[in-house]
Amino acid sequence: MEIQLECIRGEERDGYYVQPLMRRRWAVQLDILREIDSICKRYQIKYFGWYGTLLGAVRHQGFIPWDDDIDLVMPREDYERFQCIFQKESPNGWKVLKKNPTMITIVNTDVIRLDQAFLDQYHGCPLISGVDVFVWDAVPPNRADEEVWTNLFWAACNLYVHWDLFGDDVEWKKEKWIQLEELENLTGCHIDRKSSVKEQLYFLTDKIAAMYGDTEHKEVTYLPDLCKNSHHRIPELCFNRVMEMPFEDTVIPVLEDYDLICRLNYGDDYMTPLKEYAHEDGIKNQIKILQDFFNRQGMDLPECFTMTFE
Repeated sequence: MEIQLECIRGEERDGYYVQPLMRRRWAVQLDILREIDSICKRYQIKYFGWYGTLLGAVRHQGFIPWDDDIDLVMPREDYERFQCIFQKESPNGWKVLKKNPTMITIVNTDVIRLDQAFLDQYHGCPLISGVDVFVWDAVPPNRADEEVWTNLFWAACNLYVHWDLFGDDVEWKKEKWIQLEELENLTGCHIDRKSSVKEQLYFLTDKIAAMYGDTEHKEVTYLPDLCKNSHHRIPELCFNRVMEMPFEDTVIPVLEDYDLICRLNYGDDYMTPLKEYAHEDGIKNQIKILQDFFNRQGMDLPECFTMTFE
């Protein structure tokens, strides 16, 4: 199999070697970011750098060298508008993956591809590449309501995440059905047993997260983080103070109060790099699929598609 690729070399950043395939994937993610930015500007949709992307912009003016994705966040109203608009205006073949009830991933493909036209279009990267978009939800002003809200969300989210685990384990299934009935009683929402329970749990969990959006509020949060840390809240007034930061060969919008967000997510010492490889499993799985494909053809994995993991 003859493969022609544009020349993208590896490079060293902050003492860490960024391999060529990772740089190719970064290039695709930046293309996706630009498309998201274009749509958001046309429709006045607010979005900001989040998690490692915000930290990368602040600390490295681009990707954290050992990170492999782009993270954005949108307030709930913008998040829901964006999904509707993107479905209509996204490039052909791009998809919105709903990984969990509080985030989506915009991907350029949902399968690994080795056809030359695809490789030519996406910088020689055959992998599924995407940008994660998280949602900020309104925090109820009453702390008693907040406690009920977070507990209800956590119960629904855990049930959603674990619904399909353990297959035919009778005791596990029995426990899950009991929890489902309890959730129905708490929310007044009926789950149709004849349809996909997991899909219905997704929408119920999302509905719980958004339930205070129409009420008077002063703070927003990424709800899974608030469930773990009661301090994880951002004043909504911060949305009025926005700036742009360099990110690789483009810029991303961030809140001027980025120091607050970085401290919430990474602690007071966030400017000190820690080499953590939390996201490499997804790439490892894709590389393994590529390896198996070429092995079945009696061939070695081409060097341009190889990666080593420390």
